[in-house]
Amino acid sequence: MAKRLTADDRKSTLANQQADIFQPLAQQGDFAELCSALYERELPQLAQVNDMPVAALQRRLASLPHYIRHAAHGCLNAVQYSPLKLDVQNASWQAPQPTKSPSAGISAEGQSQWFAKHAALGLVVPVRYQTPEFTTIMLDSIDRVDPDKKRLHLNYRGWFDFTGQGEHSQDTLLKPNKRVMTAASCGHQWNHKGRVNPRTLTLRELLLVATLDWKKFQVALRIAR
Repeated sequence: MAKRLTADDRKSTLANQQADIFQPLAQQGDFAELCSALYERELPQLAQVNDMPVAALQRRLASLPHYIRHAAHGCLNAVQYSPLKLDVQNASWQAPQPTKSPSAGISAEGQSQWFAKHAALGLVVPVRYQTPEFTTIMLDSIDRVDPDKKRLHLNYRGWFDFTGQGEHSQDTLLKPNKRVMTAASCGHQWNHKGRVNPRTLTLRELLLVATLDWKKFQVALRIAR
């Protein structure tokens, strides 16, 4: 015999149905707002490029809608498992900023062993970029691994050995952990006095954030379409 629903049960069922109805609408609104914020960010940057050939600029503009939609989908999908808060109005990730730049928390030998085991094509890793003026952490992805020489190549920052030494003196490869990846995903920056305003992540970095596996950082997740 079917259980008879009480008034409270009916109210709860109705509330759940309403939540299911309005959730897609809310996501559509967030998607549109993210896309708008990304267009407002990317188009002025392209307008300021002076030495790009016209054909190259046309290709960039033609591909921009695809990458912006992909980044917006990625951000909204990542909200489900990311410990960070998504600011859809500014297309940025938010988290408390520590007083100083976080470290990998591991010895050079331990880091070398970690990359020897986990370095793989497409893996997203953090790079500390440090100058006398400021320090920040950037995200990049591995596009080549040379296990014999214990080194790897990043798509944007170039070659690094597994201990973290890069071909550019201001770059240091770090073993990913939650603190380091949070700082990189939020664009946190520091100078000799302490915290400064976060930088704006590039569209490419936002796409990389959307692929992070926050449990282990040992694989890159695929962005759902």
